Amino acid sequence: MDATVKPQSPTTVRTHRDFFGSLIGIVAFLGGVALLLLVFKLAYEMFRIPPAQVLGTEGTKKLDLNAGIASLFGVMIRILLLLVMGLVGSWIANRGISLYTQARGIKVNVEEH
Repeated sequence: MDATVKPQSPTTVRTHRDFFGSLIGIVAFLGGVALLLLVFKLAYEMFRIPPAQVLGTEGTKKLDLNAGIASLFGVMIRILLLLVMGLVGSWIANRGISLYTQARGIKVNVEEH
């Protein structure tokens, strides 16, 4: 018995651009960048305040330890919230880039006859 291999027809791969996916990716990326800019603005405003004003030791007032510790914890919580907001903003921007790049090159196999 003669076993002959039938040649397969060659296939070419074309990329198909998904407009809607690219648009969603760009919007998500710009939303993430906007969140990051908001975080930078809030951090800048927060760190412009002098430490004496934050801790309540302005002028000749004596340091109230309870108020100072409460202010310190308040600042630490705000810093942690800014950190979380920055991470979420960068995560959203990263997902937007991923969506955009994946939507640009969807591979479609086309058989030639």
